[in-house]
Amino acid sequence: LGDEVVSFGAPPGAAASSHRAVEVDMKFSSTIGVVSSTEKARFERMLFRSTRGNCLARFAEVERPIADAATGAPEKKMVFVVFYKSEVIGSIVDKICQAFGARQYPVPDHTQPGDAEKLDALSRETLSELADAREVLLKNRELRLALCSRLAHKYGEWKGVVTKEKAAYHALNLFKADVAGMLRGEGWIVASAEAEARALVQRAHAAVDLAGASMLAPVPTPWPTPPTYFETNAFTYAYQEFVDTYGVPRYKEINPALFTAVTFPFLFGMMYGDVGHGSCVFLGGLYLVLSYPSFAASKTSDEMLGGLYSARFMLTMMGLFAVYCGFCYNDFFGLPLDAFGASYPGPSGSAYFWENINYKHATTSAAKDENDPEEMRTAVYSWNKAPFYDTDSYGRAEKVYPFGVDPAWHVSENELLFFNSMKMKTAVIVGVIQMTGGILLKGVNAIYFGERVVFLLEFIPMIIFDLALFGYMVILIFTKWAIDWNERQAKGTCFYYPSVHDAAYSNATRWRCADGDAPCVDYSGNTCLYTDDVGDLCEKSGLEFGGTSNGCVPPNLINQLINIALAPGSVDEPMYDNQGTIQSMLLVIAFLCVPVLLLGKPAYVYMSTQHAPQPAAGSTQIEMHHGGQGTDLENLNGDHGDEHDDEEHSFTEVFIHQCIETIEFVLGMVSNTASYLRLWALSLAHSELAQVFWEKTLRSALTPSPNAVAIFIAYAIFAAVTMSVLLAMDLLECFLHALRLHWVEFQSKFYKADGYKFKPFSFAALKTGDKAD
Repeated sequence: LGDEVVSFGAPPGAAASSHRAVEVDMKFSSTIGVVSSTEKARFERMLFRSTRGNCLARFAEVERPIADAATGAPEKKMVFVVFYKSEVIGSIVDKICQAFGARQYPVPDHTQPGDAEKLDALSRETLSELADAREVLLKNRELRLALCSRLAHKYGEWKGVVTKEKAAYHALNLFKADVAGMLRGEGWIVASAEAEARALVQRAHAAVDLAGASMLAPVPTPWPTPPTYFETNAFTYAYQEFVDTYGVPRYKEINPALFTAVTFPFLFGMMYGDVGHGSCVFLGGLYLVLSYPSFAASKTSDEMLGGLYSARFMLTMMGLFAVYCGFCYNDFFGLPLDAFGASYPGPSGSAYFWENINYKHATTSAAKDENDPEEMRTAVYSWNKAPFYDTDSYGRAEKVYPFGVDPAWHVSENELLFFNSMKMKTAVIVGVIQMTGGILLKGVNAIYFGERVVFLLEFIPMIIFDLALFGYMVILIFTKWAIDWNERQAKGTCFYYPSVHDAAYSNATRWRCADGDAPCVDYSGNTCLYTDDVGDLCEKSGLEFGGTSNGCVPPNLINQLINIALAPGSVDEPMYDNQGTIQSMLLVIAFLCVPVLLLGKPAYVYMSTQHAPQPAAGSTQIEMHHGGQGTDLENLNGDHGDEHDDEEHSFTEVFIHQCIETIEFVLGMVSNTASYLRLWALSLAHSELAQVFWEKTLRSALTPSPNAVAIFIAYAIFAAVTMSVLLAMDLLECFLHALRLHWVEFQSKFYKADGYKFKPFSFAALKTGDKAD
């Protein structure tokens, strides 16, 4: 049919034009661009939904990441081409590309003759432009690096200058306008540096040739509360930081860091006392001291290492005191040191002491060799005799160990009992002394600040309460240590003398009287029976202290101290005459101090407000509020408040505060004293752990048949557990407990800690990053 149309009516040119029109109508438009790989699915779904399926999208992944035009970060991209028919659809596609951040690129249609050559030419042109752009970018990068390299040499200097100028202008902004165009600023200066400050002002005037441009003069009183400033050195810095962590001292208040510098290492040494372990800590601290110059020259920014070096002298002192206490305890890695020779050596160097044990022969056949300690002991126990252990007389100088504990105690059967008693009593004594010192410092503060009310109604009751109960407890401990209990127990014992029957007896031949022994005599030479009561024997010997034994039996101090409050006037085992009466008097005195401490200061405040002159009605009062940051002046008119309400509020506030302080002090003295027992507990734990590590590792490898390989392995285990447990964890534990004793038990007795630091304007502080006020 087409052939016929052409043959019978249509010219040839019209047919070709019609064919090209059909091709144009059937032509699809396209959009080509790049989209992020993560947006591919959402982008394709949005195209399909927005065009109702009237477009065709195809994607291809780019082989390598492409830098994002907006962020510059490398990102995985997808090349897409969208085919569509309508211009309306084309505008929709363009909007979707903009919404998804897809970049579109113009690409010629490949529908006309010669389009292939155009595409090749466009591709070559694009590659050439990319090469030129890359070269330009590389040149710009090189220029930027060269410029930044030159600027880097000046950056530190420029930053320092700008920082100093900014700080100087910030300080000048705090000044206020004064007369004649002058600026006036108020601040603090250390009194000892006043002359230096004036000299610097004069030097600044001379440098700019302006005489009298500024002046330095003291501000008239009253002043706000001044800041606190202490000059520290490398030794005291760490201790001052410990105190400031708890709270900054009030202006001119006693600084606890002065005492902490001595008591902190000492309390640590009491808990960590061991010559070997303390030497390791001491050598570690000594290494930090010697290596500090090289560390300071390196200017490293390691904060943890810097903190360790700042405490180098503290660690050295802690190790030194641990060595000292280790010599007192006679502990070297958990083992005793026989440095001066044991004062009680047994046969062939044995630590058991049987030299003065005597026994009674029941028959001639039961006689034993007196030179054989084992036979002597067997004879004693076989006849069920309780031998009287006649050790050396009380206070015999040659039997006193030159320094520390005799090594014989470490191998005795009552080793743990002895060290528990010694360390527990020592801990209590040290604790009471330190707490009493804290209370005395409270009195010194009150005297210095002229606070008579605090001195008379707080310090005096506190010190009396402390000495009446806890000071007396220390006296009882020393009293028990000072009494010759050998003599006192002998006065309460009935003896049998096989060879001597009168009062002129020999200690080497006496026995405790038993059933069937006759004659028996007491300490004074009077005839007695083995059934006689200890108290009666003591009374006959001249001891009439009361109780069950009249003072012949050493008491249990814990029970005795508890009975001071629970059973006043009753002492089961007194150590001196009228002990019950004296303890009752001390208890009454301590109890009378509590109401004085509780009600004294509030009563004084109440009476002071009652007798104070009242201001006239309608008058104007100016109240000065002294604070840490400045002075506020407030105009208080007479009709703006009720003076009676202010007085009542002041009294109530003081009363509540005093109630809290009284309860805290009274209960705190008991709990704080018990808290010092950590000195005993941690010392005991340290020594026992050291002994266990030694016995379970090296001692097991050394006995019964030493082996080189076993010793090597055992030593490795011993060194590992010693380093990890005793030189790391236990060191930190003792450190924290010593810190707690100072913060809570010691400083709470006198330290207010409500001051604020003096932070002077300093360019040196700006270099370290500190902010100056």
